[in-house]
Amino acid sequence: MADPAQTINSLVVPLNGQNLLLPQSAMAEVVARQPLRPFEGPVKWLRGFVEWRGQQVPVVSLEILCGRSGGELTANSRFVVLYAVEGIPGLQFYALEVSGIPHPVKLQAGDLIEGGLKDQDCEVVARNVLADGEPCVIPDLQRLEYLIRAQMERL
Repeated sequence: MADPAQTINSLVVPLNGQNLLLPQSAMAEVVARQPLRPFEGPVKWLRGFVEWRGQQVPVVSLEILCGRSGGELTANSRFVVLYAVEGIPGLQFYALEVSGIPHPVKLQAGDLIEGGLKDQDCEVVARNVLADGEPCVIPDLQRLEYLIRAQMERL
């Protein structure tokens, strides 16, 4: 039997043509797609702001940030609201546009291996892995939060 102390509770989050792997503790909530208040800035990857629990939360498209086209809206399109961990003033939460419903995976050390396709030029991809056999990218959430902050300072 696997040692529970060595298990990482994670989420495989479907994007457009790719999966994202996140620790389950990073996610605050999955919410239904809703209209955005547009972001008036020079970058297209910061899609706008969504109302969530009485707050305006910035919404990011990782596909656009990584130079791919944004996901098509489907019945499964959602926002995944994440906790901001860097302690940046004014950024407690942010959301990612996702193309499906995240599913949980429990990973042991041997379940996570290097592999899969990598966004070579994407500054927010930390690693490409096979998580329990599924190709996924692990995002650099610290870098992503600093990019969000830099754009929000321009408002």
